[in-house]
Amino acid sequence: MVWEMDSLRAVDLLLVEDDPDDARFVDRLITEHQTALERSGREAAVSINSVEHVDRLSAGIERVGSDSPDVVLLDLALPDSAGLETIDRLVDRAPSVPIVVLTGHNEGELGVDAIRCGAQDYLVKGSITAELLLRTIGYAIERARTQRQLLDRNHRLALLNRLIRTDIRNDLSMVVGWGDQLRSSVDPRDEPALEALLEAATHTLELTDTAAELMDVLAADIDVEREACDLVTVLETELDRLQGEFGDAVTVDRTALPDESVVVSASPTLGSVFAQLLSNAAVHTDRPTASITVALETTADRATVVIADDGVGIPDSQKRLLSDPDARFDADSGMGTGLYLVTTVLDIFDGDLEITDNDPRGTAVSVTLDRVRGQ
Repeated sequence: MVWEMDSLRAVDLLLVEDDPDDARFVDRLITEHQTALERSGREAAVSINSVEHVDRLSAGIERVGSDSPDVVLLDLALPDSAGLETIDRLVDRAPSVPIVVLTGHNEGELGVDAIRCGAQDYLVKGSITAELLLRTIGYAIERARTQRQLLDRNHRLALLNRLIRTDIRNDLSMVVGWGDQLRSSVDPRDEPALEALLEAATHTLELTDTAAELMDVLAADIDVEREACDLVTVLETELDRLQGEFGDAVTVDRTALPDESVVVSASPTLGSVFAQLLSNAAVHTDRPTASITVALETTADRATVVIADDGVGIPDSQKRLLSDPDARFDADSGMGTGLYLVTTVLDIFDGDLEITDNDPRGTAVSVTLDRVRGQ
């Protein structure tokens, strides 16, 4: 079912309600309101095409199983089911059908719990008006449609993630492994070609890791559940990993990091941000040994990590693009997969990214995050 809020839509409604007076009230509200709209020449975003009434949950489950309605109005006090179990059973039978729960006068908390169980919205019986009812039905259908689209997107991302992490990565690892064995037997004239092949394969292998991390971020809910993260511990972990990977090819000055904890609002995904920035600083250099300095500056509300290197630097025009939150959607920005991951994660955490020149050469990248008060 495809439906937009700004278009007229004929909706088939299933009302699951055992009280005949309440059922007649809902039906009368809809009929009278739509008749008044027709007489005035106005149109509603949602037009109720039919209202089918059943008084048992079992009948409602049978109905959604045979010919699914567009939306269900569901009472939680039925002869054959009561409370939140009523939602669970209906969602179990028809997870894609939007449900609007009808609650009693003083059941606000139950209504909120109903949404957590899978309902799209809830209405308090004593406060229902025709406009409120139709608007709630419209929004419930739209939210359900959006949720289905997100589930479909996440399913596709999961399949792509498995392809990259398993199939492509395994084949690339085999290319690198066999290529490395050929070093001792290849003709000296072919050594440059072999080294170029191995370098490209190794780089592509690294890109598959970055792409997989990025898909993990994109597949997560937009409102990522944040937690208190010790920024110093995150940095120390990624710095140890960097030095383990690059060895003597990189020197790191971490003396400006504090001994005490600095707690920010983020999630474990924050480590991938600094892994990318540190790796970029180590790789983009024209010197035998890359030199990186990491500092942490704090205010009462914010914490800023500065990663400075002595590499080749970044042109001013590209620095401006990379500091623009919308640059990741611009194909001309020069933003690679790694920096796309950085900007996407920081956007989720309301973080800021700034790129400037280092003195006397190289680049300084600043990441600013909100501190957690009271920590």
